[in-house]
Amino acid sequence: MPDPIPFRPRPQTPPEPAPRPPVATVLLSAALCGVYIWQAGLDAYGDMAVIHGFALIPAELFGLRARAVPIDGVPSVATLVTAQFLHGGLMHLIGNVVAVLLAGILVERKAGAIRLLGVFLLSGIAGLAVEAAAGPGSTAPILGASAGAAGLMGGVLRLDPRGQIRIPWPGGGRPRLRSFPAVPLIGVWLIAQVAGLAFAAGEPIAFLAHGTGFVMGALLAGGRSPSA
Repeated sequence: MPDPIPFRPRPQTPPEPAPRPPVATVLLSAALCGVYIWQAGLDAYGDMAVIHGFALIPAELFGLRARAVPIDGVPSVATLVTAQFLHGGLMHLIGNVVAVLLAGILVERKAGAIRLLGVFLLSGIAGLAVEAAAGPGSTAPILGASAGAAGLMGGVLRLDPRGQIRIPWPGGGRPRLRSFPAVPLIGVWLIAQVAGLAFAAGEPIAFLAHGTGFVMGALLAGGRSPSA
């Protein structure tokens, strides 16, 4: 006699596809490091020429002073981009690269490589432009990827405020990746920004650029891309 209730196998849930490697984030970080290595290999005169030729100088951007080191094919407005790839020291570079890696991987995973690069560059442009507008007559160079990195931090809050950021963590004799909530890590970064502002003691730190980049990144990130 046949079984009145035939056996029905439980439907299998297909496994989630493995996340794509964060190629754009890694290449962006490598580009920042590569430019710094090239810059560090210059002598004092060459380094100064690079800074004054490719960093953002507000007085030159707004036409209040002729360019001290004119570079063929690089107008003053282009320094809103080129300045993002220059850094004033190793710790300056490390801080920005770490921020790009932590936030960029999550942004790329959720929104894709094109939007990641767009958020970074446009947040950097907006942050540097606002910083320059606050002191249009200044001749002090503004440089660094801080505004773009801040934009990626803002993008994390927009795309996935409950997301996890994986960072190397010691354990078992060797560092392993451990997941931490994104929002507390970004909170620590914001506290560091405020602390830096309090203890800057006259140092030329572009905190206005950081804040503008953070807000711009949150606005530009949008929702998840269809392919994410």
